[in-house]
Amino acid sequence: MSMLHAYHSKIPYRLVKGKPFVVVSAKGISNGLSDTFNDGADFGPDTLLNATAPNQYGPPYTQTVGIQEAMNYSATSPLFASDPGHLFYPIRLLAGNFEFSTPVTYGIGNYSPSDVFTIDISGSGIQSTVITYTGTGNAITIHPSIGEVALRGFTINNPNGTANTMIYWDTTVTFNQLVVKDINNGQGPSSYLMYFNNVFNATIKDVVTPTNYGIYINGNSNNSGFLYMHNQIWGGTQTEIGQFVFADISGLNQRLVVSNPVSVLKLSNFIGGDAGITFNAPVDTVLIENGALGGNPSLIVNANVDYIKIMSCIVSGVLIGSTNTSQNYTVGVLSIDGLYNFYIHDAFSNASNVKINAYDFRNIPSGTYTSMPTQSTTNGTTAGTVSMNAVEFRAEYKKYVITFSGYENNTTTNQTINYPLPFSSYAVITGNNTGLTVSTTTSGITITAPNSTATFSGIVIVEGY
Repeated sequence: MSMLHAYHSKIPYRLVKGKPFVVVSAKGISNGLSDTFNDGADFGPDTLLNATAPNQYGPPYTQTVGIQEAMNYSATSPLFASDPGHLFYPIRLLAGNFEFSTPVTYGIGNYSPSDVFTIDISGSGIQSTVITYTGTGNAITIHPSIGEVALRGFTINNPNGTANTMIYWDTTVTFNQLVVKDINNGQGPSSYLMYFNNVFNATIKDVVTPTNYGIYINGNSNNSGFLYMHNQIWGGTQTEIGQFVFADISGLNQRLVVSNPVSVLKLSNFIGGDAGITFNAPVDTVLIENGALGGNPSLIVNANVDYIKIMSCIVSGVLIGSTNTSQNYTVGVLSIDGLYNFYIHDAFSNASNVKINAYDFRNIPSGTYTSMPTQSTTNGTTAGTVSMNAVEFRAEYKKYVITFSGYENNTTTNQTINYPLPFSSYAVITGNNTGLTVSTTTSGITITAPNSTATFSGIVIVEGY
C-alpha cells in the first residue's frame, strides 16, 4: 500500500448530500482515540477551528470537540427551509466524552431573527454520550430567536462546578416549543443544570439529576403556556417554575418552587426527600395527589393560593409553614381527602401569618397530627376531658365525633364548648351514649350540669352543614 493511499484511508466519507443530520464524534486522531479523522464523523476533535463545513481538519483544532463547528454548519445549511421557517440539520453526538472549556452557542447564521428556527441535539444515550464542560458561564447557549428546541439522550456534567448553567435558552419567540428527554447529570454547575425562560409549551421527561442541581423553567409573561414534566428523578435542592397557565408535574423528589404565578398546578406521583412546594408567587388552583410530601414544612406559603387540594398523600412533618413572616398570606380553600403523617407530628401549621379561609377535610386518620384545625380538647368542669374531632368537614356536610373521657361536673353551671371550626347553617345531634344531656348550636355544644360526682364517658355525634 502506498503512503498516499494509506493517508487517504484516514479520511472518512464526506457528508452525503441530503443526509438528514450532522454527526459529531468525541474520538479522533488528535486525541489518540481513533486512527481515522473524527472517527469517520462529520465533526470532532480533528475539526479545523472555526470550520464552516464538514471534514475540514486542523491544526489549529476545534476548542469544543467539533460541537461549535457542527452548530455553525447546521445553522447555515437547513435541512428544510420555507416561508414557515428553517429546520436546521439535527446534530447527532456519538458515544464518547465530549470535554471542553470554551462556551458553545447555537446561533442562526445569517438568517433574520424574525424567521422561525428548529434545532435538535441528540446523543447516543445517557450511558454513552457525555458532555463534560470545565469552563465558566453557560456551557451551551441557544440563540433567543430559535423557537423550537429538542434535546435528548446525553449526560451533561460540570465536574469543577465553575459553570453557571449547562444549557441556557432565554427565547424571545412567543409561541415556542421545548422538548427535553433522557438527560442525565452527575456533577452540576453552580446554578441550575438547565435554564429555560419565556417558554410557551414544554415537555420535560426522564431527567436524572442525582446531585444538588435543578431546572429553572419559566413561561411567558401572559401566563398562557403549558408545562409537562414527567418521570423525573431529581435529587438535591429545588426546581423552579412559573408563568404557566397549566403545569403537570409527576415523579418529583426534590422541592418545587413556584417563583412566578401559575394558574393551575398538578403535582402527582412524588416521593421522599424534600418533595414539597414553596409558593413564592400566587397560584389559582393546586392539586397534590398520590405521593409523599417531604420537607418540614411540606408546603411553604409565601404568596396567596386560592385553592389547594391534597388527595391520597402522606406527609412527614408540619404541613404548612412560611419563610416570609413579614407579610400575611391567604389560602382560600384547603381541601384534604386522604392524608396521613407517618411521624405523627404535633403541628398541622406553624405559620401564624397564613390565613386559611375555608377547610374541606375528609379521610384524615386520627393521630395524623396531634392538633388539627378541626380538633380540640377541653377539660371538664371538675374532671375529665372532652375531645372534638371533625372526621368530615366539607362545605355541604360536616360531622363531629365528640369523645367524653371521665367527664365530671359536680356544679350547677352548664358547660359550653365551641367547635374548633363552626357549622355553616345547621347542626343536629345524631348520637349520644354518654348519659349526659347535650344540646348543640352551629357554634358549639352545651353540656347540662349533672351536679354530681359521677363520671361519664362515651361519644356524641353531631352532623350538619
